Amino acid sequence: MRRFIGLLLAVIIFLMTIQPVFAKQNDEPLKRLVLTLLAPKIQEQINQYYKNKLTVSPTFTPFFNGTDIDVKYYSSHIDVQVNTIPYVGPHLDVGIDSMRFSIDNSGSIMVQEYKHIKDYDLPPNWQEIITH
Repeated sequence: MRRFIGLLLAVIIFLMTIQPVFAKQNDEPLKRLVLTLLAPKIQEQINQYYKNKLTVSPTFTPFFNGTDIDVKYYSSHIDVQVNTIPYVGPHLDVGIDSMRFSIDNSGSIMVQEYKHIKDYDLPPNWQEIITH
């Protein structure tokens, strides 16, 4: 019986250690750090998606309106969900995109998912950048 209780306790402790830890509101500096480090990968994903849609590669602004981040910390990795609104020119929004990354404990970044959610219409004087 003692062995069973010890085993049960070990399983409970193990299960408690693999639960995700969500970023808290006061974790903004950590979120900003993660977003800063992911910025090149985010831009790379945006470039890849829009390369056959537009002749100009859209960009994104990591620290202004239009980019949201959700971070989940695990003992073995970090999951990061990024939602952003890429734009061209003088902040002409071209769409809404969502991407998910996984960062392992060695610092390797893997793209888990990229979803284009919505297109925005460009004004008439920017129509020439749309590929047909």
